[in-house]
Amino acid sequence: MHLSCLLLLLLSHYAHSFTFVPLKRSPTTPTRLFSDYVPAPSPTGPGTLTLLGAGPGDPTLLTLKALQLLTDPATLVVSDRLVSRPILDLVKGNLLIANKNPGCADLAQNEIYNWCMASLSLGKNVVRLKIGDPFIFGRGGEEVLYFRERGIEPVVVPGISASLAAPLLGGIPLTHRGVSNQIVICTGYGREGTSPDLIKYHPEQTVVFLMAIGRLRSLSERLIKMAGYPRETEVGIVEKAGCEDQRTLRGNLNNIADLAEAHEIIPPSTIVVGGVCAVLESGMLEKKDGLKLLDGEIVDLAESKSKEILSGEVDRLRKELEEKESALRGMQ
Repeated sequence: MHLSCLLLLLLSHYAHSFTFVPLKRSPTTPTRLFSDYVPAPSPTGPGTLTLLGAGPGDPTLLTLKALQLLTDPATLVVSDRLVSRPILDLVKGNLLIANKNPGCADLAQNEIYNWCMASLSLGKNVVRLKIGDPFIFGRGGEEVLYFRERGIEPVVVPGISASLAAPLLGGIPLTHRGVSNQIVICTGYGREGTSPDLIKYHPEQTVVFLMAIGRLRSLSERLIKMAGYPRETEVGIVEKAGCEDQRTLRGNLNNIADLAEAHEIIPPSTIVVGGVCAVLESGMLEKKDGLKLLDGEIVDLAESKSKEILSGEVDRLRKELEEKESALRGMQ
């Protein structure tokens, strides 16, 4: 038999041999929230892969492209753990969630790769959903290289990064004339759990930390002792930016860790360090549009956003997208 025919028969045989098998759990296996079944590994097929940014958490801040992909019932969405519930609720197709808890992030990442490769081999359209923007401390570049080495070129759809959106939603301008003329974006965790090098203090600099709330106390101490920051340097924390339960905490490097523990601040949270945290303080001491900021106080910034409003906004965006698609088809 001709070699090309033999290869074709082999590919045809394997293309029909995929099965879904129950996941064998172990103490080190990340917990999946929506499915106990994953497709068995198989040769690469003609599926498509999109790396999609989910933004900080508010579904009305999604791009129209993101909304289109998430509401496609033929799409498998593989999501990170910290993507907000309102955004996950938009998914119309199958959904898998990797539990990237501290200590098992690498295991969860390998599981994500296995899910994606197995589904792509079955010809599925896969959306890899990542909080914020895929390329800002989201391992998006690593995932592009991983899949490229295996013959798959992902499409990348940007999202609004929490490093920029969360401070805005918390009433903190990242730059302000005479206060800050530069922005540095850092992560709280380096490779293999290491602490990244810190940027030396500059009085007109804003530093934004992502994925650092678990190291807030040590981070504050290192900024003071190793990077030359004054203890009274202003700090703001925006928890669950853009979500209905968003909270903002304001303090300084000397007390912010104690305040965060007292108010049980949890991920996802964005930490802002610098004088800009206090720039708008005088105009926000009184309640305006559901916003009230006090030093060392927790503030609910989302009380004016009810579930009904969010749902209505999502429906409006979906309708707008459908109308634009219809208009484009009419022009063809």
